[in-house]
Amino acid sequence: MPYALLPDMDQELVDFLTVHAALAPLHGGRVGTELQTDLVALQVTGLGGSQPWPWTATPEYQIKAWGGTQLQANTLIRTVVAAIYDMTGTAVDGGRVTGVAVTLAPLWQPDEQTGRPAYLMHTALNIYPA
Repeated sequence: MPYALLPDMDQELVDFLTVHAALAPLHGGRVGTELQTDLVALQVTGLGGSQPWPWTATPEYQIKAWGGTQLQANTLIRTVVAAIYDMTGTAVDGGRVTGVAVTLAPLWQPDEQTGRPAYLMHTALNIYPA
């Protein structure tokens, strides 16, 4: 029996974080899977996750908030933690997000080489196909 494909959540998460009303003024649209600027930005990294059944999965992500100052990075990551729960119940291309969990609360992690301020957090999203 063939099962429906699960949604590609990498781009869906980037899109959500890019347009969220509370986040957009803080990062200015600088959200992606690669860090492209030395300004305030969000970097999304897929961590895998679980797929206990063909019709459900729980992809996990690291979201890193970069800032020009520690305060900017801290404000951005705390806003991400509050905003990420808005994904619960949302339709995405090819499916639906049915749950969200913050699996690692904000953790201070500046760049090892430059000392640039950054915080990271981890999230898990429960998803189903359309």
